[in-house]
Amino acid sequence: MIGSRLAVGLRVVALASVAAALAGCHHRHLGSALPPTGPTNPNAIPITTLAAASPGGGHGGFACPKGGTPAVCDSAYAITSNPSGLSWSLVDNGNPTQLQPGGGSTGTTPGSATPAVSSHPWQIRFTGGTNGAYGVTIAQVHDGPHSVFYNQQGDSLGRVSTTGLQTVQRLASAAAERSASTASLPVLRRPLARWPVTGVSSTRVFVRYRSAVLAAAGRTPADVERAAGARGHDLPTLQRDPLRVVDVPAGETAPSFASRLQSRADVAGVYPVHLRHPLAKGATAVNDPHMANPIDQWYLNADGFPYAWSYTTGTSATIAVIDTGVDVNNTDLSAKVVFQEKVLGGKVSSTQIDTNGHGTNVASIAAAATNNATGFAGAGYDVKLMAFDIFSDATSSSDQQNGDTGDEAIAIGDAVAHGADVINLSLGAAEDAGGNGYDQGEHDAIEAAIAANVTVVAAAGNDADGSESGTPHTDLDYPAAYDGVIAVGASALDDKNSGTYTNATEVVADYSQYGPGLGVVAPGGRPCIGQGGTGSCNDTDLLHWIWNYSSTTAAYPPDQCTYANGTLPKTPTNCTALFAGTSQATPQVSAAAALLVALAGGHRPLKPAQIAQILESTADNINDRHQGHGRLNAYRALASLVADTAAFSGPVPQAHGTAQLIAFAYANSGSATPTILDYNYPAGVPIASDGTFRIADVRPADAATYKVGVWYDANGDGVIDAGDYVGVSSASCTSSAPCAVGTITLSAVSGKYTLP
Repeated sequence: MIGSRLAVGLRVVALASVAAALAGCHHRHLGSALPPTGPTNPNAIPITTLAAASPGGGHGGFACPKGGTPAVCDSAYAITSNPSGLSWSLVDNGNPTQLQPGGGSTGTTPGSATPAVSSHPWQIRFTGGTNGAYGVTIAQVHDGPHSVFYNQQGDSLGRVSTTGLQTVQRLASAAAERSASTASLPVLRRPLARWPVTGVSSTRVFVRYRSAVLAAAGRTPADVERAAGARGHDLPTLQRDPLRVVDVPAGETAPSFASRLQSRADVAGVYPVHLRHPLAKGATAVNDPHMANPIDQWYLNADGFPYAWSYTTGTSATIAVIDTGVDVNNTDLSAKVVFQEKVLGGKVSSTQIDTNGHGTNVASIAAAATNNATGFAGAGYDVKLMAFDIFSDATSSSDQQNGDTGDEAIAIGDAVAHGADVINLSLGAAEDAGGNGYDQGEHDAIEAAIAANVTVVAAAGNDADGSESGTPHTDLDYPAAYDGVIAVGASALDDKNSGTYTNATEVVADYSQYGPGLGVVAPGGRPCIGQGGTGSCNDTDLLHWIWNYSSTTAAYPPDQCTYANGTLPKTPTNCTALFAGTSQATPQVSAAAALLVALAGGHRPLKPAQIAQILESTADNINDRHQGHGRLNAYRALASLVADTAAFSGPVPQAHGTAQLIAFAYANSGSATPTILDYNYPAGVPIASDGTFRIADVRPADAATYKVGVWYDANGDGVIDAGDYVGVSSASCTSSAPCAVGTITLSAVSGKYTLP
């Protein structure tokens, strides 16, 4: 539907009822090696922190005793290097030219530093290396002494082959585009890339113009489009060359129009506009007497939201839900909407209506009015709501809404312009024949939003079990797969059909897509769990669903609310339905992000990478190989932001986040369990989004020689085994000289493995 699929998961089940009240191993350390040419790319810092995430970079740290004084608990860092006598400074991680105020901000090794309590992380930055400055990100987390080491003599660079990795495929595409659109390069006559046969719009294309060529000829993009019999609309982008979504002229196909434009000297590139549709699975109708007394919002309790609200109710933050719109007849939502917009075919209007129910459900989970004695509580409590409708209206004969990424990109830009702090995208790619949902306009709009300090949260997708397409898709769906987006999977409760929450086991739902890049999971439900799949069991257990509002204006009869007992009045707030899927998990994470925004001061005080790190580092480990960094814990996330050590004991240590690709130095050949020699990164060195990494923290005392590997620990068990991906450099490295690590290619592990 927008070339999108609204990420619901298991589609709506309408029901009528008055809402019933009811109520690891290695430490993951902070830090990021700086690339050779400048400050660290935020996408390459999956473990920067604000406060009380993991202990600061390097070795050490302990749980601060309850009531411990700063003198006992403050994080202090011993700084050493090889050779000794190297210069270091304690700087603002986001601005390496800004020293920490006061004494102890510069020195030579050996030395020591104690970072101040701050709303941003610090970085111990070493200078003078042949590969540029080397930084280890730290924070004042009140957990005692640490040590940081820089081996300048053994400072080595490596790269992992990006083939088959979603993140780097995206980056390579973006880099190629930037290269081709640079004004100083000669005008290229590039052949048009393969145009997807399915999953893309037949009436619109994205066009990247060459601003220098247009300026030299005294033309604008609109001039080019008028001459071609078309019209376009500006889109947000961080590139110097403008990007527009352009209507295909009548009587012409999208591929032929793209080919015609591509031949022009003032056009840098033409790209397909992908379709998106609601990520919805088939429904299982529910009409059972147990709905009279349900555990209706178990999911907010599982996430810890009631405790999170004790820190803030989110008044100063705003969530934009880009979806099928919101039912403004619902007084639990209309009171929260501060901006609404319909975008369809490039035409923008100031009113929208939800003819499907999906958008209303997502918005309700995120932001329904709370503590007003009406209906459901919203995870965001008092957060403000922006409602965007980018889908064609449902009809009496079909709910198959369609939308495209051109409209989505416009909506993203408008959400940013009107002050959104968080953007929720519970939608995903329609499968195309090429199997790649990367979309240039969608990518650029999201990239621009993130650069404006807007956090973007998106559903991971619901096709890991192949129930949507017939072929399992385990990698993240787009737009969740873009760099910088917090990708959200769905967890579910397996209560053995007991209907008892306390006896349930939480697992990742089998439909929830995963893989490198997954941030966290949140409750999304799983009807018929353990009973042979959706639709085969008439599931009446509310613990298997996410129950919340749907739309009173739904047009398709199966999506409309029904009142089987004939006694309940139809009011604006009692149209409810059962949903399940990554769509329902995503607004819970969006709400947690908005609460962090509000607690930090309101309106974009934190960078999206910081919000992602807080949510990921405080997530609960539910011991599922597809959980990403864990299941969302809003309580722990907010407590960590204010270093509430009385209420918050710190994150549960995990062996490896399953969303994390790491590089590591080792010397224990013949083992399937690597003994990681990296001193600052004992759980492995983070890899930048372009595939590069830096090994500069192996101490000569720990190993005279070593080898370097790259690893994706799929099940997070700390052992290289079936399902993992691993690769090892052929170089034999020494800690006293740079190593020619080269490019490492990953291979899937299918059986027993030992390190070479």
